Amino acid sequence: MRVLGIALALAALITGAAQARSLDDILSAGELKVGVNPNFPPTAMYDDKNQLVGFDVDVSTKLASMLGVKVTYVTVDPNSRVPFITSGRIDIVMGGMTRTPDRAKLIDFTLPIMTESLGALSIEGKPFKNLGDLDKDTVTLAEVRGTTPIPWIAANLPHAKVLLLDNHPDVLRAVAQGRADAVVDDLASLGEVAKKIDAKWMPLQGHAKEVDWDCIGVNRADMTLKSWLNVAIYSLEQGDFIQQAYKKWYGFDMSAPIPDSPYF
Repeated sequence: MRVLGIALALAALITGAAQARSLDDILSAGELKVGVNPNFPPTAMYDDKNQLVGFDVDVSTKLASMLGVKVTYVTVDPNSRVPFITSGRIDIVMGGMTRTPDRAKLIDFTLPIMTESLGALSIEGKPFKNLGDLDKDTVTLAEVRGTTPIPWIAANLPHAKVLLLDNHPDVLRAVAQGRADAVVDDLASLGEVAKKIDAKWMPLQGHAKEVDWDCIGVNRADMTLKSWLNVAIYSLEQGDFIQQAYKKWYGFDMSAPIPDSPYF
């Protein structure tokens, strides 16, 4: 029984790998299956008509159009998205897929389509241009207690004061009302909230050294799809489609721009 169990497990792995579709398979089927997480706005979400919208939707719709196929969305969550790729249930997966060594053991990644890094948001009229300008004892930063920026600020902006609050709306209201000068965070997490608070927001130049690269996840069984996606993504970044879609949904430019390099 143990031998049979091992054989069945190996057969399942082999079958899963065989189900991964090549670029030719996708073209023949006339369909690109995309995994998106609708609980991760504005990356993807349902609108008031129960239609999927968001950054991932705009990018994957454009890619399908470039391929000349229709796009079919499959909803995933953080736990199911990698298994859905390895089993061939979807062709590509999005949803803030940060490229990590552990994930790279299981799936492959395209060129980055967005980045995550700490930047700073202030309001017009403040005497700051760069992230480093905030390292003064006259500066107060509003931050969500217990979050990643707190230790980063302590290490990199040690002279600034920190006002700890409970959530991003409270943080941005504190900056808008003048109780704080700026907020240090991943600006992607602030855009949706900032739209609802009346202020002339001004992202500062510069970002933290640490940058997460968010890519499209693909199956490792066939590289023809990944190769095409890299060419397509580079074309979209050259033409500013990626940058414009990002700003449309996140409200600001990426704190850490994606380097413009044709080598991949």
